[in-house]
Amino acid sequence: MRNGGRMQDWMKYAALAVLAVLAFGVAALALMNPDGLGGAAEPLPASVQVATPAATASPSAPAVPTATATATPASTATATAPPAGIELPAEPVVLILGDSYTAGDGADSPDQGWAYLVANALGYPTNIDGVGGTGFAWGGGAQDELGGEYELRLQQIAATPSFVPNVLILQGGQNDAQLANAEEVKAATTQTILAARRFWPGVQVVVLGPSAPQPLGEELRATNTAVRAGAEAAGAPFVDAIEAGWFTAANSPGFDFDGAHPNSAGHAHIAEKFLESWAALTQ
Repeated sequence: MRNGGRMQDWMKYAALAVLAVLAFGVAALALMNPDGLGGAAEPLPASVQVATPAATASPSAPAVPTATATATPASTATATAPPAGIELPAEPVVLILGDSYTAGDGADSPDQGWAYLVANALGYPTNIDGVGGTGFAWGGGAQDELGGEYELRLQQIAATPSFVPNVLILQGGQNDAQLANAEEVKAATTQTILAARRFWPGVQVVVLGPSAPQPLGEELRATNTAVRAGAEAAGAPFVDAIEAGWFTAANSPGFDFDGAHPNSAGHAHIAEKFLESWAALTQ
């Protein structure tokens, strides 16, 4: 009886110990999750959340910036940009002044020259003054001795009050190639335009540069550049026939008269191209 009683006491103590261990475990779990064993575990605080590392560029490749909306920059003027236009008067009165091209040399008759074709197409009162061998800086003759520079001729026309143009088309540059000094050609072009504005205040000026068939046209590039620079310095639109490729190696044989002047078809070609440019300048 005494031994059996002792065994029961030990079993009682063991049961109490087991219950104590279970109670301790339940209390520990409760401390870890106050909402109870069936509740969801609380997330980690944001300050300790693990961030996904940002992608980094390879050392051999430039970093790709994030695209952002930015204002589109305004377009800038280039060498190929179209020239500024002119303000066509309500009742245009036109003067076309130039060299042998304006005189119609090379065409079957003067009235088939480019200037006459343009005047007929526009339909405005027009005077045409073409003198072979002259230019902005070159006055004509073998030694530049004839005094036919464009500014002097404009001055003579301005001395006649019966004709007052409000639109002036200056054509030329071929003969100015005889001058070795491009700056002289540029300055003469600018001076001619400014003089025209003094003679006829408010006159609208357009400059048509060299427009010769090939291979002469290619040889006139330096002079063409000088005339264009002079027109730009005076703020006058410049119609650049050479850069626009009016005469090419392919079409020049059909437009050439004598290696220096266009034939009737060539004059018609110049007139057509000029009228296209005119439409853009006056729109």
